[in-house]
Amino acid sequence: ATAPVLAQSNERVAEAITGEVVRQLYIQTDRHWHKGEYVHLIQINHMVIAAAPHFTDPYVDSAWLLWSMDRDDEAVALYDKGIAANPDTYELYYEKGFYFMTRRKDLKAAIPLLETAVSKPDCDPIVRHSLAHAYEKTGQLQKALDMWDRAADDPKNPGRAAAKVNRDRVRRRLENPK
Repeated sequence: ATAPVLAQSNERVAEAITGEVVRQLYIQTDRHWHKGEYVHLIQINHMVIAAAPHFTDPYVDSAWLLWSMDRDDEAVALYDKGIAANPDTYELYYEKGFYFMTRRKDLKAAIPLLETAVSKPDCDPIVRHSLAHAYEKTGQLQKALDMWDRAADDPKNPGRAAAKVNRDRVRRRLENPK
């Protein structure tokens, strides 16, 4: 009867130690960031990801650095790996969508990712702003207005005031098309 309890206890200890090692590794990335040692930071983040694939920050940080260093294909692959490991959270869909929106200027690729991000229960309300802008830039004004309405009406959205201004602007565009 004590063997299963001991095994469970050892497993919990091993998980706790692994968690602490991963935490310490990730803390090291901040030092490398401030020293400009981005390649080393990315390598450490790959170790963190291998040990803790559900921790999204290393994917986000490394992908951003990769595309900032013109290693776009690697960045996209890392976003995809993060999405595969974390399909139920908004963050990596948003980050990949924002990448396509800002870096690649590919709104057709960005919109489905941003839509998926917004559909996730844990989505930060401010993400709706990016999707609304993407809709507007692609001429989908009614969708943009609907998204601005959601953003403006969400009491948890810290950007409600900006959402209201943008909503009113899009509404005027719909009422007075050129």
